[in-house]
Amino acid sequence: MRTNKTDEEVRSSISGVDGEIEILEEYSRGLVGIEEFSHVIVVSCLHKSKWDGNLIRKPLGLVKFGVRQRDLPEVGVFSTNSPIRPNPIAVSVLELYSIKRRRFLEVGGLDLFDGTPVLDLKPYTPGKRIESPKYPNWLSIVLGKRRNEIVRDEETLRT
Repeated sequence: MRTNKTDEEVRSSISGVDGEIEILEEYSRGLVGIEEFSHVIVVSCLHKSKWDGNLIRKPLGLVKFGVRQRDLPEVGVFSTNSPIRPNPIAVSVLELYSIKRRRFLEVGGLDLFDGTPVLDLKPYTPGKRIESPKYPNWLSIVLGKRRNEIVRDEETLRT
């Protein structure tokens, strides 16, 4: 996985960054037909993540959406997208822009650091789509609270 963005730029990006996935030459024939898909699912190893043994944590990734840290509840690590977890495996859905030189996938929406090892790649297919996902009440509350603050700020700017 390659990107020219720093770890901090990736970490703070709301919609992800652009990057490139290099497939080893011996696996490049496995990419035949992948260019017909708009998105790919990438399984990777969070090589910079250090497990601290803490199973309860705040979902700090929501801070980049403007949610205040003090408004976040403490929940189990498996209820967060935290990279600090017992098994440092990540799953990302990325937009596939193009394939260069038969084995370099140009992608967008990247939420992985430069040099992150890719373990597997799959096409995003209709069977993976969730029509009506359910979210915990606390998430609706903190995101709703943030939305209300944005609306109030915009109304203040107009007056």
